[in-house]
Amino acid sequence: MRFYKNYIRRFFCRKNGVAAIEMALIFPVLLIIYIAVYEITLMYSFSKRLTRVASYVGDMIAQETIINTKFLDSFNTFLDATMLPYRLQNKTIAITGYWIDEKNNVKRMWYWPADSGSIKDDIPKSIMDPSTFIVRASVSTQYHMVLATPLLPFTMSDINMNKVYYYRQRLGDQIECKDCFKR
Repeated sequence: MRFYKNYIRRFFCRKNGVAAIEMALIFPVLLIIYIAVYEITLMYSFSKRLTRVASYVGDMIAQETIINTKFLDSFNTFLDATMLPYRLQNKTIAITGYWIDEKNNVKRMWYWPADSGSIKDDIPKSIMDPSTFIVRASVSTQYHMVLATPLLPFTMSDINMNKVYYYRQRLGDQIECKDCFKR
């Protein structure tokens, strides 16, 4: 019994192992915080670039009066160049032209690409003026986590991101797309 009392007293009097125990307890927490902050920073940069692409695409189309699919296809190259060094998965640029008549009825005039025809979208009331042409530019892709992927289940390693912008036409009454899909 005396041996155990001495052993316990010596254990609590020793100070040389405290740093090792603190390191063993605190290091994993600090490592998790570092990985989380790193992923959040990369995700923010990715989101900012995606926002820039969606805004630029909508703005460039709103400045035109006549466009074609060759012009619209060039935005895929712009998306790839702007998003470097990130790896893009399932990227989509969808552009739709809406005409708002005198009675505030919304009519889809054209859309690009072909698979974006099923998009149902409510135009914000703040830009719905009579006799106005509205361009909706949407860019969506998946963000793939860099460091946290081995730590998370497979379904959580990819995050879908989508940015949508609306612009009014700047020149003329409508923006005509020569070879886009109609209505």
